[in-house]
Amino acid sequence: MSRADVPAATSTSAAAAPLERVTEHGWRRGFANLLRKELAAWTRTRTGWVQVVVWIALLNGLLALPLVFMRDLFTTDLGGTFDAALDMFFNLSAMIPYAGVVILAQGAIIGERQLGTAAWVLSKPVSRSAFVLAKFVALALGMLVSAVAIPSLIAYGALSLEAGAPLDAVRFAAAVGIVALGLLWYLGLALMLGTLVQQRGVVLAVPLVSIVAGDLLIGAWSGLAELGPWMLGRLALVVADGGPLLSPWPLVSTALATLVFLAVALWRFGREEF
Repeated sequence: MSRADVPAATSTSAAAAPLERVTEHGWRRGFANLLRKELAAWTRTRTGWVQVVVWIALLNGLLALPLVFMRDLFTTDLGGTFDAALDMFFNLSAMIPYAGVVILAQGAIIGERQLGTAAWVLSKPVSRSAFVLAKFVALALGMLVSAVAIPSLIAYGALSLEAGAPLDAVRFAAAVGIVALGLLWYLGLALMLGTLVQQRGVVLAVPLVSIVAGDLLIGAWSGLAELGPWMLGRLALVVADGGPLLSPWPLVSTALATLVFLAVALWRFGREEF
């Protein structure tokens, strides 16, 4: 799950994959080539497969506790193993992958600035906006597939077996989408911080504190529950379990904040001096 191997892998893949002639103009100039290079770090190296294995082991491995290994412990008069497993999966999915995407993204901007590769890439026919957006899209696709989609498909099958019938696929997919929105929020936050500061520790610390201390923050000010991703795991759980969406505002605010993070990142990186 470390980002350490990704820059080297990206450079190797970029050298191996021939770039195509730039046809975009304006803020999109060079975006396709940059995105192809960033995705190569996932598809042409071991990074993608390693991520898939790691997230299956973490999310589906922990899901096996109530379903297989510790059924008696999780069986209660209030719900049983199915409810315990469903609760565990969506609460963990709204925490562990969020931390993972922050770890992967913490060096995406800062690392390239420190190594000088950002200045080299930007000397080519590419825009600064394309540079940032390519990183966001590649990391989003990589994490959504490896840490959200694949573990969720496995969890859907396991939970359906436990329930004795297929779960409502539309509701389950909607719940997964709610969790995925939070992942994009943390990715946008990490990339924005990477354009604002020079210290990786800050880029890591701020989002991780948000993940770990989310409940404490909501306890201190209940209004925060409507203004960010801290309630998304609970909303997803209710939707997956057949209940109504308790409130649309956490979804709206999370989506809008993600766009704001990207806008700030594009604005700040556009004024970076190399």
